[in-house]
Amino acid sequence: MSKDKLSNSTVRTLQITVISIGALLLLVALLANVLGLSTGDGLSRNQIAFGAAGLALIGAGLLGRRFPGFYRGAAVMLLNIVIIIILVDFLALVMVKLIDPERFIDRADKLEHGLDEENERGVTISSYVPYVLWRSEPSYEGDPVTIDGAGRRITPGSSQAEDAFRVFMFGGSAIWGANVEDSCTVPAYLLDALELELGRPVSMQNLAQNAHTSTQEIIELMLELRKGNIPDLVIFYDGYNDVWGACESGIPGMHHSYEAIAARIEGRDAGFQSIPASRLLLQNSNIWLLITSLRGNESLPFTSTEVSNYVTMGIDMDRLAEAIVEVYFDNCSLVEHLSLAYGFDAVFVWQPVLWCGEKPLTVEEQDIWNGTAEGLYSVGSDMALRDLMSASYGIYESGLPDSAKYLSLHSVFDSVEEQVYTDFTGAHITPAANRMIAGKLLDILVGHGYINGEQIDTIEIEE
Repeated sequence: MSKDKLSNSTVRTLQITVISIGALLLLVALLANVLGLSTGDGLSRNQIAFGAAGLALIGAGLLGRRFPGFYRGAAVMLLNIVIIIILVDFLALVMVKLIDPERFIDRADKLEHGLDEENERGVTISSYVPYVLWRSEPSYEGDPVTIDGAGRRITPGSSQAEDAFRVFMFGGSAIWGANVEDSCTVPAYLLDALELELGRPVSMQNLAQNAHTSTQEIIELMLELRKGNIPDLVIFYDGYNDVWGACESGIPGMHHSYEAIAARIEGRDAGFQSIPASRLLLQNSNIWLLITSLRGNESLPFTSTEVSNYVTMGIDMDRLAEAIVEVYFDNCSLVEHLSLAYGFDAVFVWQPVLWCGEKPLTVEEQDIWNGTAEGLYSVGSDMALRDLMSASYGIYESGLPDSAKYLSLHSVFDSVEEQVYTDFTGAHITPAANRMIAGKLLDILVGHGYINGEQIDTIEIEE
């Protein structure tokens, strides 16, 4: 027997092994639904792949003595295919650098900053939570922000004392503290100011979440009250997300990413679903970069770029803006009833945004205004959202009840020449601006008797 020949017993062992593995894969594919290994009825793509692999292995095992030769031939063919793909991808890289160097530089910059094409189109909402849909994922070691196990942003120095003055702050990413450290959020600055003003410990709970609307915030409040976690004061800081949610869905009071979430729950294909590995591999290859260079665009053939908002739905902007504000005031009324039942005060604030107010813009803020700032989404170039934002703010301010509980901070930065807004959202602001907002809130709380103390001057913005 030559060195290349395998003994009959070895061949038989290989046959039995390969056929057994193939049969196991085929069995898993056929019984996945019964065994609870599949998330739905019918055959999924993974089940089909497992079944095909199982049949291929069974067929290979039945080849007998031809199996080793078949295996070597298949391995050589696969290796050659991999080598060819690597060479073609390398040649594509060279061609992109020659015919479209700017596209290559732009892609490299996006990858460096985590702004790949899918992230730019996607929405990150973290972990699912019942009723409120999502909260931030708990932080990890080395994370620049601190998030507890419940998905809440930590406010440094918040007291755990039983006699502490208890404050809840609700809102979206601006109150959550996007782009700033734990100690530089509005709740953190307000905590320090309240402790100085009251001369007693303050418990500050930052219950804001990225992209949350006022309806989600009320549910969060109800969940806390149900647990017996009763505050002395509740501050709602809204406007931006209530408008955005209605803009993309055409439904007043709707949460962010309504269609994507509905599609996932209903089992329809949507951008919210996970991205197949084959798609990610293609998207990040130099071959695809060359194809997009030749086509002159960045769009993938399987990615929908169709815009859907209240304009494309034929919904009147003024009526939608009126409905947004009406839903918001209805939500505030619910909170006021809860405040009477549980014995806490509530204040309702609409936040400043770049497109409402008369702030003198810096060069960076001009880029945000025009929609040319880098980011996940070009808010500045979305005229439907900007117009709806302006209309909603105007209606909110004209309909404010004659009560110190309701206010708008749309003009709070009108005299500030320094940069305030930090990114494409036109709502996230610098630490110094957060400090100014905290000072304004303290001024209102003291001046209108929500806390004990004399009215103080608003804290000025500073570098």
